[in-house]
Amino acid sequence: MDLFIDVGNTKTKWCLTSNKGIEKTGSIFNTELIDLSINSEEIETVFISSVNSENLEKQIVEKIKPLCPHIYFAKVNKQFLETNYSDELGVDRWLGVLALTEKTKKNAIIIDSGTALTIDLLLIENDSFLHKGGLILPGFHLFNQSLMQNSAAIRLKNKDITIDINNSDMALLHGFLMSVSGAVEKFIMHHHLNFNEIDIYLTGGDATIIFDSLEEQLQLKYHRIENAVIEGLKIYKKLALADK
Repeated sequence: MDLFIDVGNTKTKWCLTSNKGIEKTGSIFNTELIDLSINSEEIETVFISSVNSENLEKQIVEKIKPLCPHIYFAKVNKQFLETNYSDELGVDRWLGVLALTEKTKKNAIIIDSGTALTIDLLLIENDSFLHKGGLILPGFHLFNQSLMQNSAAIRLKNKDITIDINNSDMALLHGFLMSVSGAVEKFIMHHHLNFNEIDIYLTGGDATIIFDSLEEQLQLKYHRIENAVIEGLKIYKKLALADK
């Protein structure tokens, strides 16, 4: 079995796979990592994506090492997927785009809605892939938290979205969703691409909020990925082991 771990800003997600497919999945808040428990005696390799601190990474390694000593931290590798982004690129964003290379034959965008919301572009030309950069926005929690901290009158009470924007809850929700959709459209225009010729993928904790807000016809254009970082880690494992 292989264990794939996605260490994010707020949560750590994991997936245990075998030749039969996914065996177990789980997630835990990083503040509760002391309670992390993955019961398996047959783990052959562990691949980790982390955008968190070295201290948190050490905690995870201490928890995992008794299960399997073969632990690898994924790094951006331009031999696996070329990128024109600077060295500041987070491995989670790069892995999310890497996940698309086995899902589409078209130019594609992936929206990862977590603590931060990122929008990244994958270009395909002559069967070659290129990560063409992206955008960073506040995720829904940060968007909401910022308004709450700086305005005594704004308090989100209901996240069930309605078409009518006639109260503060809907004003806030639609404000976030329109900022995301507007950013996607502007980003596509910025690269002189045709919206109708691009595949769009959604992943992350708030992907459901975004997807459910779309008109039914537009939902057909959007594809859901449960955890794009872990899907990217699976591809990374194949490429890394084949590279040895």
